[in-house]
Amino acid sequence: MRKRTPKRRRLCLGIAILLGFFFLISLPTPFEQDVRVNATLPEKDNAADSMMDYAPPEKDDSTDVDYAPPEEDDANDVDISRQKAITGLDIVVPLRAKDWDKAKERPKVTFVTCPKRFPSRSQALGLMTWLTLDPQPEIIYISDDPGVAEVSKEFGIRHIEGVKKNEYGTPLLDFIFHEAQEQARGEIIVFLNTDILTLQNFMDVLSFVVDIASELDNFLVVGPRQDTDLAPDFYTFNEGWHERFAQKYMKKVVRTSSTALDYFIFKKGFFPSFPPMAIGRFVWDTWIMSYALRGDYPTINGKELIQAFHVNHQYEISGLPPSGLNNAPLSKKEGSPEFKENMRLGKEWGSIEGGELSCAEYILVRRGSHLRLEGNPGLKKAKSCPHANTTKITPEKLKKINK
Repeated sequence: MRKRTPKRRRLCLGIAILLGFFFLISLPTPFEQDVRVNATLPEKDNAADSMMDYAPPEKDDSTDVDYAPPEEDDANDVDISRQKAITGLDIVVPLRAKDWDKAKERPKVTFVTCPKRFPSRSQALGLMTWLTLDPQPEIIYISDDPGVAEVSKEFGIRHIEGVKKNEYGTPLLDFIFHEAQEQARGEIIVFLNTDILTLQNFMDVLSFVVDIASELDNFLVVGPRQDTDLAPDFYTFNEGWHERFAQKYMKKVVRTSSTALDYFIFKKGFFPSFPPMAIGRFVWDTWIMSYALRGDYPTINGKELIQAFHVNHQYEISGLPPSGLNNAPLSKKEGSPEFKENMRLGKEWGSIEGGELSCAEYILVRRGSHLRLEGNPGLKKAKSCPHANTTKITPEKLKKINK
């Protein structure tokens, strides 16, 4: 065998190294290898595995402020025949209260009322006019009377039961005003009778009251209802009802006396306590007015702007004979034990003196197209307003409200 010379050995080694180098550079990189492998494998359906591998994104608490998706319009699901049966009213337009539990925003205004038994056409008609206001207020019924629970459920009204009553079965206002302020979602509470009819004007003025509320710690807006008779065809609630009512009755209404107050608008917390007076038995409304006048709360007369209509109907008080129409005098009211008790409580809890509407320190008026809050020019002519104080709102604050 022929021996390899050192020169030849070096040449073979060089050739081997060169071949090894070319072999190494011909191999795929890890990235290329992964690509090639995946390119040759059949495509996999990861639908099943994705449920195990999936983790929901972390919740952003900064935007989680009692949010709920917007409520759906379920007016088409309303059973109108049932609504007619439980209210006694001929309803043509399907209506239902807004579900504030699901709404993203909170109501600015809450209507609170204490209905009597249903079916009741006058009360149902009041409810229909409230449900058609824009924006719709929150509505709270406080009552144990028959039929109220069914109406509340059918129309989506918040319902408070277990009402505190006196020995005659009449609801007591200390319970009512406590629950109203505890349960209302709106910052502004409107306390009114269930059979009060409202047009859109009512909510338009309330929007201005909300603006007033942003500037004042508290206040009281009060006013009388406007009484009217109602033709039978208006007990059918259908499209165009508001326009027909305004056209026929706006100039025929009769305002009640200056001592009768039928709606009360105030901020939550206005009444830290309330005397246990019987509702609907006189005195309590003048006590409310006197309470605000004696305190540091501006009192505002809303009768020039706020339209609160009431349909005349029969009314009866325990211990008294039927009174006929609501606006008829009750000659024997002093004989009612509930009236006497309300009178006693009114005096015991401060005073009822000067609790008339004419003693309000301010008024709501319209100047051109603008709503304004102004001092009451008739206050000096009022017979007895010992607690009225027209300096409760400074000129600077008043100017800011009316800007």
